[in-house]
Amino acid sequence: MPATPITKASKSSYHGRKPARQSSEQRRLAILQAALRVMVRDGVRGVRHRAVALEADVPLSATTYYFKDIHDLLADALTLYAKEVMENIVNPFWVRIREWLLVNFPLYSGLDLAKNLPQIVEHIVDVAIDDVIDRLRNHRDKLMTEQAFWYAVLQDERLHSLAIDYRQSLHRDVTQMLELIGVESPPNAARLILMTIRQLEIEALLKPNGNYDRVEMKQLLMYQVRAICRF
Repeated sequence: MPATPITKASKSSYHGRKPARQSSEQRRLAILQAALRVMVRDGVRGVRHRAVALEADVPLSATTYYFKDIHDLLADALTLYAKEVMENIVNPFWVRIREWLLVNFPLYSGLDLAKNLPQIVEHIVDVAIDDVIDRLRNHRDKLMTEQAFWYAVLQDERLHSLAIDYRQSLHRDVTQMLELIGVESPPNAARLILMTIRQLEIEALLKPNGNYDRVEMKQLLMYQVRAICRF
């Protein structure tokens, strides 16, 4: 039985000082989460030691203890964000898809999947759109952080490797699934699908919270996927 995609967390390592105790780790994580909130609210230029310390409700000395400069603070905050996306959003998504495939297509052979491609694709698209709408309604801050993430890495050449690692982790899952169902040129197809989802997210963020047309979003994503899968 072929393995389905289960992506590991980002390979990128943290830059700042490593805490020796659990309580120190909790404070460090609080600082990183605060840095992400500041970045979303005030932009990349707003991420400063004093602003982050105020947001995290910790002494200024705490941020400078763990992070010698703003680059390390920003790099570690974005690394944490990428890790959390993989662990809390991407991996659970593919676990649900894998479980559904195992229930509905227990043979899990390439022929079995190819024969039922329209049904499989529609289910995956349905789950993907539901996930996007859930984040828009209940975790809008995470989608805002995603946009801030890409802006931040574009502003700092030292963060490019982090962005590449994160992008490859996202693409790897989709590529493996497309390979499994026999799509031509899976890496390119994965890029197009993820670009479409990202565009849907951006367009939805421009609308009032809750004002989303699920039918239209699904139609747009299905249009792209059908063109790629050729059915």
